[in-house]
Amino acid sequence: MLKQKLKKFVCIYYGWITRYGDWDVDELHIMAYDKQEAIDKANTLLQNKLLKGKPQIITEAYYNQKMKQLSNN
Repeated sequence: MLKQKLKKFVCIYYGWITRYGDWDVDELHIMAYDKQEAIDKANTLLQNKLLKGKPQIITEAYYNQKMKQLSNN
């Protein structure tokens, strides 16, 4: 049986950010074997936060690529 490797995911959500008392976009970095496990972990970690809309789960590699594109513009 092959060993599965953990992958890095980023959960991006719009919610109440208590550290500065306002609504904003924030991110949560998650290690999981697949996207469904990342979604389950994000739901557990975010269940006590005030959210608006649905969080988005993407791989960390894709997130880093998009951030580089934004910084180049």
